[in-house]
Amino acid sequence: MQDVHFLSVFASMRRLIRYSLGSVALGSLVLFIVESTRFVLDSLRRKLKHVNTIPEGRIEKMTHYSSKCMLGCVDWTMRSINRSGYVMIAITGKGFCKSSSIATNLIMSNILRIGKVNVIGDFILFLGKLCVGLFCSLFAFLMLDTHKYNSAHDRISSPMFPVLVCWGLGYIVATLFFSVVEISIDTVILSFCQDADEHQGSAHYAPPLLMETLDVSDTQRLIQGS
Repeated sequence: MQDVHFLSVFASMRRLIRYSLGSVALGSLVLFIVESTRFVLDSLRRKLKHVNTIPEGRIEKMTHYSSKCMLGCVDWTMRSINRSGYVMIAITGKGFCKSSSIATNLIMSNILRIGKVNVIGDFILFLGKLCVGLFCSLFAFLMLDTHKYNSAHDRISSPMFPVLVCWGLGYIVATLFFSVVEISIDTVILSFCQDADEHQGSAHYAPPLLMETLDVSDTQRLIQGS
């Protein structure tokens, strides 16, 4: 296997600017349109709520919450398709629309594999974020418990607020770093599904451990038998 180049990040950025900058711009435009539409509708709803002095009925509340839920689902779907499309752009080198179509077809045809990994992976990543935030808060508490911060000049009345701030900042930073891990997991899964799709359902280039982890043949047989 060819070794990864030391400046692989800069090489990837160069290929991105040279070959896929238009696809990235198109995906960003799609997200901008969805987010702008959602923001305009929310602003219009708040203005109408202040203007209208008549109490809302059940139909109005049901319409409001259903439309809000629908916009949230559309936003989540577009973000998921956008992220998967970017992954397929890196794998196949095709345009944004074609890559998004390929990614959507792969996800729909391998929903059991992707669902199993996403459920377990999201739970583990969430635990990792919590652990990072807890370690940051524990470190902050131990630091504030030293003699330097217990003296009369720099005395802290209560460490609760600084500890909570450190926990929140640690969780935010962990979320940013773990998002890279999440993208890597999605890339590995989609690469496996693409490999299996090109070789009649059996991946040729995946390592044995990955094939054993993503093997859902037994589950598929149970579903087909039922």
